[in-house]
Amino acid sequence: MRFYATLVLSLLFSFVLYSQDTNLAQEEAVTNNRISITLEDALDIAFDNDKTLKQAEYNVRIAQVQKDASFSDLFMPSLSISGGLNLSESQEYTVNDVGTGIYTSPDSWSASATLSKTLFTGFRNWNTDRARDVNLKMQKEIYYDEMKNVDLNTKLNFYNTFVAQENYRVYLQQQMNYSNRMRETYVKYRNGQVSEYEYLNAKVQYESTKPQVVTLSNQYQSLKLTFIRQIGITNSSDDVDLIGSILDATNITLPDMPYDDLLTIIMNNNIELKNMSSNLEMLEYNRKVARSYLWPTFSANANVGISTVDKIKMNNNREFYKDRTGEFNWGVGFSLSYALDSLLPFSSTAKGAEEIELSIRQMEVNYEQLRDTIEVSSRDLISTAKSQALNLQSQAENARTAAYALQMAQRQYRGGTLSMLEVNDAEVTYLNAQLAYLQAIYEYFSSTLQVLKLLGA
Repeated sequence: MRFYATLVLSLLFSFVLYSQDTNLAQEEAVTNNRISITLEDALDIAFDNDKTLKQAEYNVRIAQVQKDASFSDLFMPSLSISGGLNLSESQEYTVNDVGTGIYTSPDSWSASATLSKTLFTGFRNWNTDRARDVNLKMQKEIYYDEMKNVDLNTKLNFYNTFVAQENYRVYLQQQMNYSNRMRETYVKYRNGQVSEYEYLNAKVQYESTKPQVVTLSNQYQSLKLTFIRQIGITNSSDDVDLIGSILDATNITLPDMPYDDLLTIIMNNNIELKNMSSNLEMLEYNRKVARSYLWPTFSANANVGISTVDKIKMNNNREFYKDRTGEFNWGVGFSLSYALDSLLPFSSTAKGAEEIELSIRQMEVNYEQLRDTIEVSSRDLISTAKSQALNLQSQAENARTAAYALQMAQRQYRGGTLSMLEVNDAEVTYLNAQLAYLQAIYEYFSSTLQVLKLLGA
């Protein structure tokens, strides 16, 4: 009877263990409504759906339109056409105060075209075009940098989800170990080999793992849902399978380059420094535009036109008659102007140029301060990436050693040469080593990927 009771309880515990072991498998089961996403798929989806990237793309297009407009102002003349029709009351023509019996036409019309161009404005249009060209290049660099940010964030979030998944599996494995030992301890207790205290202790250890496993499962599902929403997928997390392994994150390495060379490339590629440098360059062009008042403005125009003209003529019979014809006219003109009031140092034009010059000096100070700050952070990032590579190797070795030690402790416990307390210590050591290894993988991947992004790789 005692044997059957032991068998029933063993089967019961096996069923509980089986139910826990199949939770993750059930979550990952493929159905007709599920989709599988690799890292490459996630990147493609993220690039298509990222709102910040779309805004950066529109900024490039706007800057291109502004550049085209300034180029038109620089080279294209202004062409205008006009026409008119005038209706009026007819009036009799007179010759020597004597009526001719001929009346003016009640209507008259005219048409003209004028071509004009400001040939010289103190290089105002030229400098405006140069400033907008700098802005266009800056917006393109911001767009490409945003593409790198989407790539970086998608990869980090993708593998962060795998870290949560692996943490869940580590705790699930620990729960399985506690379940096996509780079952073994119960059998030994029923056989009188161990005390009831040891069995109850094993049972408490097993039961205490359940809340942690559920919590980690929820964290994994939450991170997974957050990730797929970030890349633009509206499915529920249960309908999406992420295909890959956390170990894939260890496939990237820093270039084998001297430290100073890495720092130089990072500083040259830094988007904040590039943007501030571009803003300084644009301010310099704007200063030149503001100081264009020191030069005169030279313009030219040409016009052609045609209008109706009524003329009184006399025939051979000395009779008056009206001859209506279209009369063509043209003209060419040049103008040179100079704004003398702008030369006064207290004029608004002069003060505007002075304000821009002061803004340039201020931004130069900000640029040097930003460069110092970025240099410090870049040095720290490179050092962190190199140290994380060493830490990853160390944690990987610790994880292998802890796993081997746990297997050894479990064998010796089954053989009766090791106490349950020592096995518990081995399991805690194994758990901490696995978690530390997973965290080391992510930190290595994160720091290395950020350096590679700044290097332009």
